[in-house]
Amino acid sequence: MSAGRKILNVVAGATTVGGFAADWNRTHLFNPNWPPHARFHDAMTIAMGALLGSGGLYALNRKGPDPDRDTAMGALLPTVFWTSMGAAFAFPGAQGLQAEFPHLVPRVRGVWIDERFASAGMLGLIALGYGLERRTRRGLLRRG
Repeated sequence: MSAGRKILNVVAGATTVGGFAADWNRTHLFNPNWPPHARFHDAMTIAMGALLGSGGLYALNRKGPDPDRDTAMGALLPTVFWTSMGAAFAFPGAQGLQAEFPHLVPRVRGVWIDERFASAGMLGLIALGYGLERRTRRGLLRRG
């Protein structure tokens, strides 16, 4: 398995389980201050991450007739999730975890290292993995 494909698999796997790891706790899904409808939206986000991530894993690891399309789909599905996480900050009143639990979010030189950084980091890894995989596939096609 190429380095690019490994990176894409790691991101898709993290997307699949990340919502459970990050949100299945008292700060999110079981937060006593959250009304039922807020919990519904959190549960929906967890499910969406699990579905998009597992769809990405499936596409990346299937033995289909078009590996380039499968790679693109394997990168695209997790991209949808991480882009929506970053875009959420553009909505009125939306804030990161530090709004309720500042002691859980690190700061570097006064900047909160919150969900924005997770989103940007994962999108960067997807771009790196996809670029490496495309380069690998082009090299294989030239040789083959």
